[in-house]
Amino acid sequence: MAPRYPRLVNLFWLLANGSSCLLLRKQGAFAFLIVGFSLAVGAAAQAGENESRNLVLNPQFALDTDQRPKDWTAWAPRPDIASQNTVVKTKDGAALSLQSRRFADYGKWLSLVRDIHAGKYYQFEVLHQAKEITAETTSVIVLVSWYRNADGTGEIQRDYIDRRDNSGEWRRIFRTVQAPEGAKALKLELGLRWTEHGSVKWRNPRVAEVTPPPPRIVRVATTRIVPALPPTTVAANTQLMAEMFDRIGPAKPDIVLFSENLVDRATRRPLAENAQTIPGPLTEMLSARARRFHTYVITTLHERDAATGLFHNTAVLIDREGRIAGKYRKVHLTAGESDLGMTPGNDYKVFDTDFGKVGVLVCWDNWFSEPARILRLRGAEMLFLPLAGDGSDAHWDAISRARAWDNGLFLVSSGTVSDSSRVIDPDGNVLAEARGTSAFVVCEFDLNQEWRRRYLGEGKSLYVQERRPETYSDLVR
Repeated sequence: MAPRYPRLVNLFWLLANGSSCLLLRKQGAFAFLIVGFSLAVGAAAQAGENESRNLVLNPQFALDTDQRPKDWTAWAPRPDIASQNTVVKTKDGAALSLQSRRFADYGKWLSLVRDIHAGKYYQFEVLHQAKEITAETTSVIVLVSWYRNADGTGEIQRDYIDRRDNSGEWRRIFRTVQAPEGAKALKLELGLRWTEHGSVKWRNPRVAEVTPPPPRIVRVATTRIVPALPPTTVAANTQLMAEMFDRIGPAKPDIVLFSENLVDRATRRPLAENAQTIPGPLTEMLSARARRFHTYVITTLHERDAATGLFHNTAVLIDREGRIAGKYRKVHLTAGESDLGMTPGNDYKVFDTDFGKVGVLVCWDNWFSEPARILRLRGAEMLFLPLAGDGSDAHWDAISRARAWDNGLFLVSSGTVSDSSRVIDPDGNVLAEARGTSAFVVCEFDLNQEWRRRYLGEGKSLYVQERRPETYSDLVR
C-alpha cells in the first residue's frame, strides 16, 4: 500500500540519510530544514483532510425555507408511482424517509456531489432502517451515477453500493469504488422500489476520497491428469497426484486444484473398495505436501463416512498447515452415482481462506445454475470446480464461462475428460488452460480488481441487486 503521507515519508528519509550535510553547510540551513518540515507536515495534513472530508452536501438534512432538505431532491419516474418522501425526526437526528403505498411505487432521494477526480477511489456509506419489506436487497437500493460534467450532465456509468452490515439498529450500506475515466461529479441515489407498504429511513450519507485498496493477488494452480488406461490402481493414481504436486510446489501457489475422484479413476473396482475416510490415505498424502509447499489444496474422493457407513462424493479443502479446513458433499448426483448407492449432500458451503472466500462445486453441480448463484450470495469470491468432464466440449466451453460471468466471479476448474482445465475471469474470459495428460498451469489474479465492463457496474453486484427472489418460488415448489 502506498504511504498515506508520502511527502512526510520523503522528509524522514532525508533526515535519516542526508540531513547532516545540510546542517553543516551554513547557519541558516537548520532554519530551512524546519521550514521544509513544516511545509511537509502541512501538506500531509491536507492530504489526510482531503481523504476524510465528507463530500456530501448537507448530510444532516438541514431544511430550507420550504421545509425541504437543502441540496437534496426527491425523484420518481412518474408522479403516479412516486413514493412518499419526507424528512423525519428520529432519536438519532433527522432522516430522509421514503414510504411505499403500493408495489409499483418507486422513489429516490438524490444529491449531486462535485469535486470528483477520475481514477481516485471513493468510500460510500449510509445508514438505513427498513420496515415491512420482503426482499430488502432488491427494494432498498443505493446507486451512484457518474458524470462527465460538474453540473451532473453527461452520464458515464452507474454502480450499486451493495456491501451490507446488518448489525445494529441502523444498518450500514457501503462500498469503495474507483471513479471512472472522465468523471467530475456523481449523484448519490438513496431509493425504495417494489414493495407493498414498505418504508426506509436514511441517515449519515458519506462520500470521501480514500487511498486505493491494496491488491489481493491470488496465485492458483490447476491440473489436468489422465490416468493410465484401465484398470489402474488407487496407489498408482495417488502417486500421479503426488508427483504432480511436487512439480507444482516450487511455483508457490496459494491453492492447488485436482480433478474429481482422480484417486480412483479408471480402477474398475467397486465403490466400497475405493472409498476412503477423511482423514485417510489420500488426504494424508495431500496434507504432507500442503505443509511442505505452504499451500491450500482441493480435490474430491469417494468418502466413506466412518460414523454412518454412507458413501459420498466429497470435495475436501486442506489448508497450508495440512489441516482439513472443510468438506463439501456433492449435491447433484448423476443417476449412475445414485444407482451405486451414494448419498448426496444438502448444503452449499463457502470456506474462509487467508486469501479470500472460496466456494466449491463438483462436476454435475455445474450443470445447474442455482448452486453457483447460492455460493455467490453467501459471499464466495472464487468458484473451484473439480470435475471428471462435461461430456461435450462445446457445452463445457459455454457453461464454464457462463458460471463465472453470470456471478461476476473467478472460476477455476480441473477435469480429466473435458479438453482442458481452466481459469476464467468474471467477464467469462479464459485466462489460462492446462491441456494434455499430465499438465498444470499457474495463474495470478487480483481479487480487488474491478470488473465494471457494463454500464451498470460489476456483475457480482448487478446480478444480486437486480434479482427478484420473491418471484422464484417455482424453483423450490
